[in-house]
Amino acid sequence: MSDNKGAVGIKTIISIILLGFFTVFILQNMEVVEIKFFFWQISLSRVILLMGSLFIGILAGLFIGWEVAVKKKE
Repeated sequence: MSDNKGAVGIKTIISIILLGFFTVFILQNMEVVEIKFFFWQISLSRVILLMGSLFIGILAGLFIGWEVAVKKKE
């Protein structure tokens, strides 16, 4: 049997580093920004705006990837 402790250690270290980068990102982007879209206007934290944009982008990528996979099966 092979020992997986090395792989788990690397994954943990990478996760901690990414969490550190994410924390620094949040602390540097906490100011409130104003967003105007047609007749709507809203003020919210820049972090929320960026994370919302990231989430929408991920969903769009997953949807497009799913559509391509379905068309390849046909």
